[in-house]
Amino acid sequence: MQCILYNYLSFDKCCLIPDTNHMSPDDLRQQIELQVVELIKAKLADGSMSEDRAQQASQIVLDSLKPGMSFEELYQAIGRMDDIVQELAPVVVPIMKQYENQIVQPISANVSELIRQGQFDAATKLAKKAIAQDVKLQWTGSGKPQDPTPQSPS
Repeated sequence: MQCILYNYLSFDKCCLIPDTNHMSPDDLRQQIELQVVELIKAKLADGSMSEDRAQQASQIVLDSLKPGMSFEELYQAIGRMDDIVQELAPVVVPIMKQYENQIVQPISANVSELIRQGQFDAATKLAKKAIAQDVKLQWTGSGKPQDPTPQSPS
């Protein structure tokens, strides 16, 4: 899974350009749920997880990941799941690393670029929005956007 961040200097909306493999938050949620099921099955099979712990892990995932969540809500929920059930780390950590690499780092670079350009108010506004997690996200399933031009902020 890859996503491309465009609209680098926009502080109103940070967009990922959709392509033919567009993923909705529900698609990502379902993919994570499937990965968790596979992880639990493997842990049960090798004896590294008890039936009770598997039940608890499953319930945490079902309670945390709800249909209709936005990407922002989904990432927040994903990040908390392995705090409660550490056995979920093999699913959670790669997703959060990807979020860090493809969302957080580009936003940080955008803030730095705005500062270099002397656009301090814009840099402050973008940084505050990022900290408040008020930057809107869209997920794409591949690395090549259909239209490489940045989308205008909404």
